[in-house]
Formats: sequence, structure tokens, C-alpha cells
Amino acid sequence: MDIEAVKSELKSLKAEKGQIARQFKQVESGSAEHATLIEQMQQVSSRVKDLETEQKRLLKAQNEDEEAASPVRVLPGQFAAPEEAFQGDFSVSRIAADAIPDAWWHFVAEHKQASVYHSRAVWDFLRAQPHASAELLLAKNDKDQIVGGLPLIFMVTPLMGTFAVSLPFFNYGGPLTRFTNVFDALLEVCDTESKKEDIKYIEVRTLAKGKFEASTKKVSMLRAMPDTYEQFDREIGTKIRAQVKKGDTYQPRLRIGGIELLDDYYDVFAQNMRDLGTPVDSKAFFEALLKAMPEQCHIAVAYINDKPVATGFLLEHGKMMEIPWASTLREANSMNMNMWLYDRILKFSIDRKMHWFDFGRSTQDAGTYRFKKQWGAEPQQYYWYNFSKEAGGDSLNPDNPKFKMAIAVWQRLPVWLTKIIGPYVARQLP
Repeated sequence: MDIEAVKSELKSLKAEKGQIARQFKQVESGSAEHATLIEQMQQVSSRVKDLETEQKRLLKAQNEDEEAASPVRVLPGQFAAPEEAFQGDFSVSRIAADAIPDAWWHFVAEHKQASVYHSRAVWDFLRAQPHASAELLLAKNDKDQIVGGLPLIFMVTPLMGTFAVSLPFFNYGGPLTRFTNVFDALLEVCDTESKKEDIKYIEVRTLAKGKFEASTKKVSMLRAMPDTYEQFDREIGTKIRAQVKKGDTYQPRLRIGGIELLDDYYDVFAQNMRDLGTPVDSKAFFEALLKAMPEQCHIAVAYINDKPVATGFLLEHGKMMEIPWASTLREANSMNMNMWLYDRILKFSIDRKMHWFDFGRSTQDAGTYRFKKQWGAEPQQYYWYNFSKEAGGDSLNPDNPKFKMAIAVWQRLPVWLTKIIGPYVARQLP
């Protein structure tokens, strides 16, 4: 028997068991009819047990066949750390943004460990942000060949002072090199410059462990993607499918597009950020990113009764889909719209033939970490290096405990007001 035939017979037998069970109420206990029903129930139950065993065997064989047929998913190059030392002499120099050689962009385009955030499009986008200036730490060997580099964005802000980040607003974009000693040398320059310049700190965000002490509080949650919806549904299991199905009862509608969905995206995003107590980025920030990479950025919006209630901003790079920003209105949480939207977004990634889905940054074992893990995501460790004049100096990001009181105040502001003053604050937080 094939698995569909087994399922069909099981369904019929379970219905028959229900009919027999109801007949017990109509006969006298201990009578001949009662004994006959017991015998019938035992026969049907025995057959059900055999079929359930056969169903498990067939499912296991089917899954093994699919796993054997599916290619092994190799992590994207940006998650690979440098593994060898450069043999020879090299030096690191500071290059102003306007003097960056074309050779650097060729190096980025050909480097297997480059993320989308190392690209010229993102570089130009970040340079155009308020209060921002940029430079590149460039490592070259004695033959004037590039062996590594580290982009830095300097923020000169009225509220927070002056600091530098590689790279602000995003999770990736640190040192780009395949050599361990070049990686450490780039960090050494950051350490030295942070102590002699009039800046609060330099923060380097990377996935590689170097010789300096780093914060390991954050991880990226990554999921290998199957080739088909059917395999995906089996992998997430019945519990997650049931939660997604609950969302279907509210008849949501999905739209995935680009800049034409920005208004709906931003309405949900701004309200959710206010509820979380986080200053919201401006609509112009997302518009500029969409225009910088129109082929790689997507906006997904879930609607109920034509009202946007859940949304995600998606970014493609190679065979990986990332969701840097996602929001759901509190009123839609009881409708399981968050689960419903993620199910559709993940299946959209399958349509786009993605091998990996990056759920973004989480604190280990926090609520967002557990949410992402239930979808099958696994943690990839971040190493964030903070260099400052004072040992243990704090970076100025919203996770800093110093911001707890500000968060509590922000949550009480009306959304319209946070849309006005939020961008002014957000553009100063890396």
C-alpha cells in the first residue's frame, strides 16, 4: 500500500470505531450483542494499530528519500570566519570615502565572505544618512594588492556625540578578509584610533572571533530552506501548522511588492516600534533603501478587512533571504497574524529558490529567539567588538540598560508624535 491508501483506510476505520462506540450505549452490558461489539472493536483497533505502524514506516522512508535527494545547504560565505594567516608583509591605511579605489569594489564583488552590506549600494546609502561620514580601513600586501578591508561609518550626532560603527543600522558588514592576522590588524587599528581620537567608541559587528574581547550576547537565527512547500510543512510540524491555520480563519490577504507598499508597511512598523518603546526610523530611510536595491528588497504586508496588520521588510543576497525588520500590531497577535505572515514569507523564499532564511538578530533565549527557533532556525554567533578610551565602555544602542527609562516614556507617546521625533532620535542610534 502507498501512504495515501493507508491514510484513506485509517480514516474509514476511525469512523467505524466511532460508530461501534456509540452502539455500546444501546446494548446491555454482558449480553451477546455487547460481546459482539467488543470483538468488532478489538478487530478494528488491531487493524488501526497495524496501519499506523505502516504509516510511520512509509513516512520515514519518504523523508529519508527526500533528504537523500535534497542538496546539503552550505552556509552563505558571510558566515565563514578567516581560517589562515597571511604569509608576507601587509599594512593597513585609512582611506577617505571619496578616495576609495575601484579595486576595493572589485575585491568586494569577488569575495566569498562579502555580505550585501559590503556593497557599494549600501555604502552610498549609509553615507547619505544624516550625521554620517565614512572611511575605509584598507589592508594591502607589499605588492599593493588588497588583502582585506573594514568599512566604517562615523556618526557625529547632537544627542549621542561622535562614534563609529561597522556598520550602523544593520547586523553585518565588519572586516572582510580570509586571513586571521589581517582580521586582527584591522581591529587593532580600531582599538588604536578609538583611544586617540575625539570619539566615544568604535563598534565592529562581525561573525568572526578575533584576539580582542567581544560581546556574544547576540546571535543571528538562520534556517536552511527546503525546495518545496510540502517538505517545509512537514519540517515545521503540526503545532506550528495549527497556529498558522488559526490565522486563516480571519481571512487575511497577503501582498508582496516594493515601494508601492511602503505606506502600509510604515504605518504598522511605526505603531509597533512605539509599543516596544523604540524610536522609529523615518519613512525616507526605508524609501532610500528600496531605491538603492530595488531588485533585492521586498515588502510583505498582511491585511485583514483591507487594514494592514503585519509586515516584514525583506532583503535578498545570493541564496539567502533576510528579514531585518518585521512588525505586527498588538491587536492582531491574538489572530496569529505574526505566525501567518512568517509562514507566507518563508514560502515566498521557497518560490525565490532561497537556500537560507535569516530571521535576524536575537538575544539568546529571549522571546524573539524562541519564536525564531520554533520555525527551525539555528543560532549563528555574533562577535561585536567595542573599542573606547575607557575599558568596558558602552555602545549607544537601544539594548543598553541606560535606555530603559527612555523606553518606558516612549511607549506612552502617541504614534503621530513618535513619527515626528522618532526619526531624529533613531538616526543617531546605530
